[in-house]
Amino acid sequence: AWGRYRKELLENFGIVFDHLYTMTNMPIKRFADHLLRKKELKSYLELLVQNFNLATLDNIMCRNTVSVGYDGKIFDCDFNQQLGFAIGAARDPKTGANVYHGEGSLSVFDVQSLEQLERHRIAFDNHCFGCTAGQGSS
Repeated sequence: AWGRYRKELLENFGIVFDHLYTMTNMPIKRFADHLLRKKELKSYLELLVQNFNLATLDNIMCRNTVSVGYDGKIFDCDFNQQLGFAIGAARDPKTGANVYHGEGSLSVFDVQSLEQLERHRIAFDNHCFGCTAGQGSS
């Protein structure tokens, strides 16, 4: 697969690379809005779910990386940061859904080490299937 990418990127854009990392388009924010307008959001989410790969779970971004917002709030991954799912934020008691920048959100000023974050549940939603589809995205 690299050969084709290498050829296309060189011929069409003059791009040369040693290693190629790809990421799935996550169905969040503008991309989700675009899919919704085209009435393709449901089918895109179904595609991600149908291509779920259990082998990706050990190395996905939210299990070994944190993202930090401008205000110091800590997030499981870049995508959760864009959605406002801060680590430690409250969840809806009825549904368990993530609460955007909710009470209890942790910031870099609240923790002394990353080990303190391990007791917090990773925030997840439908977009997370993007990191577990196919060969994974993070």
